[in-house]
Amino acid sequence: MRKLVPILFMLLALLGGACGPDDPSLEAPQGSGDGNHEMDMQDDDFDFGQPGGSSPAGREIPISALDGLRFDPDVIEVSSGETVKFVVRNDGKNSHEFVIGDEAYQEEHAEEMAGDHEMNEDSNLVDVEPGKIKEIKWTFTDEGEVLFACQEPGHYEGGMVGTIEVSS
Repeated sequence: MRKLVPILFMLLALLGGACGPDDPSLEAPQGSGDGNHEMDMQDDDFDFGQPGGSSPAGREIPISALDGLRFDPDVIEVSSGETVKFVVRNDGKNSHEFVIGDEAYQEEHAEEMAGDHEMNEDSNLVDVEPGKIKEIKWTFTDEGEVLFACQEPGHYEGGMVGTIEVSS
């Protein structure tokens, strides 16, 4: 089932583009007019949590990004209100990302990655070059399921996505 979700999102994106409005004035604005598309989410305005900031992390969670388009581990359990530090190591030879976000954020970020747009470094994502380590400290505020993924071209579609299960 987990492999079907990215495929379904891609099909919906393709169908949405094919059935878009014929009137260009009905399309959503893209960025500030300077050619750069900016996500409309601010660092402190995420539906799936918030940056850990100066809060001490209750624990560190090591994550390996692998060239087989997988994360190890691919399922993580946290508690609502918990602040964790993800220590993401790229154990492969290809560049990878680690992006924390709900499905809507993942979809929007995938569109950013597919275009020629300048990317903004949000506090919920890091690019990790081969052999390097990056960290993200994050506080999970609501119960439910949050995804972590690599949105490098073809990686998410190939299954490079994991789940963070947030419980009370």
